[in-house]
Amino acid sequence: MSEYRKSRMSRRDFLRLSAVAAGGLAAARGFSLPRSAFAQDTVEITTMSPGRDLGIAYDQVIVDTFNANMEAAGKPFRAVAQHGPATDNDYVAKINLDAASGQAADVTSVNYATYQDMVAAGYLADITDLLNGWDEWAKFAPVIKDQITINDKVYGVSGATTFTMFYRKDVLEKAGISTAQPKTWEDFYGICDDIVSKTGAVPAGLPGGRAWGGGTWEEGFRHVWLGYAESNQIYDPADGKWVIKSEGLLKALQVYETLAKNKWLTVEALLSPNPWEPIKYQGFVQGTVAMATGGDWQWEFDWGPKGAGPIEDIFNKVDRWLFPSAIGEPFPYSAATGPWAISVNSKSLEGAFEFLKSSFTPEGSCKALETYFGGPSAISDYGDKCDFYNTAISGKMAEAGKTLANGRYLKSGPGESKIVEGIGLATENIISLTKTSEQAMEEFAAQMKDQLGEEAVKEL
Repeated sequence: MSEYRKSRMSRRDFLRLSAVAAGGLAAARGFSLPRSAFAQDTVEITTMSPGRDLGIAYDQVIVDTFNANMEAAGKPFRAVAQHGPATDNDYVAKINLDAASGQAADVTSVNYATYQDMVAAGYLADITDLLNGWDEWAKFAPVIKDQITINDKVYGVSGATTFTMFYRKDVLEKAGISTAQPKTWEDFYGICDDIVSKTGAVPAGLPGGRAWGGGTWEEGFRHVWLGYAESNQIYDPADGKWVIKSEGLLKALQVYETLAKNKWLTVEALLSPNPWEPIKYQGFVQGTVAMATGGDWQWEFDWGPKGAGPIEDIFNKVDRWLFPSAIGEPFPYSAATGPWAISVNSKSLEGAFEFLKSSFTPEGSCKALETYFGGPSAISDYGDKCDFYNTAISGKMAEAGKTLANGRYLKSGPGESKIVEGIGLATENIISLTKTSEQAMEEFAAQMKDQLGEEAVKEL
């Protein structure tokens, strides 16, 4: 087992909405929500996810819908929602301790960066045959299925999100700056120069450094690296090795160097505690930061009416660019979200799988989207049975779902959490101008050899 991130705290952990049903506070501290007693002949399926208020409210709708459907179908399974710590680091520690001690919930929301390691540790049940016998599985986007498939086996079911570059369209248009899609990073640099000279805003809120935790990797750096990885991989599934030194990696690090040296990057904010707050919840909202990367959830979770930093008339003020690439072919990042997985010690594999199916189909989850809508479905025809999916968030989620097949993604492997930590340090050294991109890559390579072992890494 690799060690898990010791300092990561997601910006999403800080949003606490007061209008959540009673019981949310207790749940956030690791307790299950109140429930009615089940009949003696029922099988209780426990679920575990982070104790974040929007997630708690969403989960309860999923559970209530599942229980009602199971009762109507005459099936003996009933689910109970339980929640662990809100912060990523504490949550990951809890679910691993629970799994190691044989006390894991029947179904657990697994942090994506730890999915491979939990499979390697033998904590998660192989559900490949069950999935292949489920009609809906054939409708899941191939890019999502591939990301959660390990050696031809699947251990969880995942939703989807697309990552892009959100920008303040109104700020650029007012200054007469073109909003055309930048095809290469050189194109983007030209836009940055215009933004500084014509608006005074900081052009790029691109996550970097250690203070952002895993967001530096998940919302920023991996997309930059993939744009230079047409012939330079990040992780090679053929030999199970991470690339720790390559031309593509160096060029990706040089993007951060270029942005920092030209004062096009929100360096001061990135080096501060909770950098997402001054960048996404203040600067981007006020128009003093022109671009911020992230996933589809930001339309509602960050900038929607109930978000951490609401932007009035958001759909007229904010738009998205795809990520630039070295060959001039911009792309979205099509990501599998943290899988929901079944414990190898589940009291009922059948009941746990029934819950998984219900959680992802329109019949089981459409109503929950009215509580929180974080990303598009990975199921191709989801909107055919859920009208809300097509119209909510100005149709942005349905729109994103249609782009999944066109996106790029990273086929990951064990040890990703260490890569995440190493890139956080490397980018921090670069944006603070304490190391050149070449020096940062050399240090990163040495660090990964030491932490992952030379048999798990390679140089190109």
